[in-house]
Amino acid sequence: MDKLKILIVEGNTNEENVNFDAAGCVPQSENFKLHVSKLEPNCEIDIVAPSDEESIAKTASSLKKYNGIILTGSTLRINDNTHEIKKHIQFAKKCFENEKKIFAACWGLQITVTAAGGKCRVSPNGAHIGLAQDIKLTDMGKKHSLYSSKIHKFTAPAFNHDEVEVPPENSVLLASDKINKFMALHFNVGKSEIWGLQYHPEIPYDYMTNLIKHRSKSMIEKKIFKNIEGVNSHIEIINAAKIKLKDDIRTLELKNWLNHVKK
Repeated sequence: MDKLKILIVEGNTNEENVNFDAAGCVPQSENFKLHVSKLEPNCEIDIVAPSDEESIAKTASSLKKYNGIILTGSTLRINDNTHEIKKHIQFAKKCFENEKKIFAACWGLQITVTAAGGKCRVSPNGAHIGLAQDIKLTDMGKKHSLYSSKIHKFTAPAFNHDEVEVPPENSVLLASDKINKFMALHFNVGKSEIWGLQYHPEIPYDYMTNLIKHRSKSMIEKKIFKNIEGVNSHIEIINAAKIKLKDDIRTLELKNWLNHVKK
């Protein structure tokens, strides 16, 4: 392989990225680009957003040049079934037509699962707000290249209200926690191979706490937290997790996927 070429698909709308900026957070695609560049300094990285129809049309016709595709997180909700969401699903299906290795984080997992014929829903066990605790690898997960050198029970950044309800056919369950059964899946569809996670190895905990602080009023109104004291107490839990989780361990899944792409 002469030079690794990666396409990152932005999950959020331009309007939502303005909100992320107000929270002191870069767009999901830019965050992924930063982390991929650290792990693979010579990598060529392009970013595309399904909402940009002109850019999508151009990218769709040149997908073959990429070695791997990353689908980021988003605040979109899969079952809202808006025109915007349909465009994400259609682009994922276009990716499946090519022989690609896909890394799908959170919304990315939900999009690829839906595009592959699976189903997602609002999680009946509640939401991950900033972190997922005690994620446990299955027996298959312990053997999978995604988790090479990873401990078998860990905490990771996560922020999701929805989950996979029915995975695509022939999916392999790699990890679960008390909130979401399908915390990590491996499945093939069309010509593509997907490594999907319902959490964010690419997002630092500080990013998560900034989002929580920015959204605190809304989350109190929605009764996710009783009051600001509850918000601050939860942030303390995240900060404690941050101390225990070094960046090289947090991003290990992304590193392992990039190594897989290079093979």
